[in-house]
Amino acid sequence: MKKQMALFTFLVLSFPCFLFAEEGPRLKPLQNYKQQFQAEWILLVSTLDRNNKLSFQNKLVRYDKEVARLKSLFVTERANEYRSLSVTVVTTHYCNGRPSGTPRNCGFVCAERPDQNMYTMEEWVTFNGDSMGQIMNEAKACLKLEARGKSRKKGRVSAVFKYRKSYIDFMSAADADVLFNEILIK
Repeated sequence: MKKQMALFTFLVLSFPCFLFAEEGPRLKPLQNYKQQFQAEWILLVSTLDRNNKLSFQNKLVRYDKEVARLKSLFVTERANEYRSLSVTVVTTHYCNGRPSGTPRNCGFVCAERPDQNMYTMEEWVTFNGDSMGQIMNEAKACLKLEARGKSRKKGRVSAVFKYRKSYIDFMSAADADVLFNEILIK
């Protein structure tokens, strides 16, 4: 028990800042959508096959329109799912002063985006505790600490990161291609 406590104390003193990320809801696997859209595709094909009033050319046109409609439904649903995703990154910073009384600059600690396709905004960032300076942009939110004498400073920065619209549009369309290729090939 004493060894564990000594190791914990060493880690706390050696690494003055802690970082953790809290994820919100996760993206559903594409397989969760396969049954629903495959059933609609099978219904479409069987309906067109039974319709003797349409020429083969008209059946192809209608088939293309309906598959495009199904893809569009999926893309809209998947984009909404991507929009609901977020990651909260929280960083805690500690700074102990020097007994000699000279100031100690403990520098900046940042809550950085976990993915380059994510961003944050000022209203999604919170700073708590002590702070000697703050920097914020769409990629990170940073907190600076300094301590003098026997003082002990502690600060915390929390930032929520979400996916960019362009990334959501691209990934939703790419997911639709993967899903429908799997449905149409089998």
